[in-house]
Amino acid sequence: MVSKRIAVVGAGVNGTSIATACAKRGFDVTLFDAGTPFAETSSKSSRMLHGGIRYLEQGHIKLVREALIERDEWQRVAPNATRVERFFFPIYGDSPRGRPTLFTGALLYQWLAGRFSLGKSHLHSRQDLLTNFPDLNSENLRGGVSYCDLVMDDQALAEILLSEARSSGVNIYTNSPVSNLTTSGMLEANGDELSFDHIINATGPWASNVLTQANIESSFDIEHVRGSHLLLELSLSHALVFQVPTDNRIVFCIPQSANEVLLGTTEHSHRLTDPIECSEAEVDYLLAVLNSHLNLGVGRERVKTTLSGVRPIAKTRQAELSNMSTASRDSEIEIVDSLINVFGGKWTSARHLGHKVAALI
Repeated sequence: MVSKRIAVVGAGVNGTSIATACAKRGFDVTLFDAGTPFAETSSKSSRMLHGGIRYLEQGHIKLVREALIERDEWQRVAPNATRVERFFFPIYGDSPRGRPTLFTGALLYQWLAGRFSLGKSHLHSRQDLLTNFPDLNSENLRGGVSYCDLVMDDQALAEILLSEARSSGVNIYTNSPVSNLTTSGMLEANGDELSFDHIINATGPWASNVLTQANIESSFDIEHVRGSHLLLELSLSHALVFQVPTDNRIVFCIPQSANEVLLGTTEHSHRLTDPIECSEAEVDYLLAVLNSHLNLGVGRERVKTTLSGVRPIAKTRQAELSNMSTASRDSEIEIVDSLINVFGGKWTSARHLGHKVAALI
């Protein structure tokens, strides 16, 4: 029996996971990427594999529960590329969320994880916080809350996933932009016209653009959100989560090594025709958030590099998103004849998404 020929377009975390899942089902899989695998959005994340504690506030209970189970799979698949981190929320008099609200959310987060919990959530006194973080701004500090989550070495994890794809039989073509595709299984890449039984459009932020270019109608669209991070020369004992009173957002500050932290993210609407880079205003914003919480006077000289990626937020074509921070990060799958379109998604749910898409073929 001849195996079905599957083309997956886009070698980020979602496309690679889908390609591997298809190959493990016995399909003949080819994975195309316009550049280098994992070079775009998948390498510009907050480097967390998490359920998304902040999504509880919007009532996305099912999404959080599923992601917490998927978080456990990552820990089992790549124990050397992941680690458990304790995140501390310092709470001030002007914080948008007080200790009762945050502690309730942290306990719910732990409870939803069930047997996959990474550790207990704790309520902390003012002194607890200052003992753990001596440089924390003590003015109007009321105490804090902490919970456990999973962080990753995204480069190491990308290598693991690509190695898994290759060993499963996936043929990976880099620097191979797909110039056109059809709903009947035809695809153009590097000047060649190729035929497949199914094509999977997993191009992340570019998913809608690919369809527009091919004159294929869809019920879904993508809202593009640029998120920027700063890699800073700074030492922290544990991760911190800052609440920003002026815009009700939260900003993570996560240790990457003994003397580096990742600070972010921002959220701004983005046009794909514009450069994907951290603006001066974003640098100022993130440093201002950090310096309002830590008495260290961190300046631009501590910025080792900036990272900016565009997150694809899936929505129905008619929908209007009023707030990027509260928008669901869930994915949408659409089947149009032999074409399968994947909209949205995130690192944590990528392996589950891969199995889900492969099961549709």
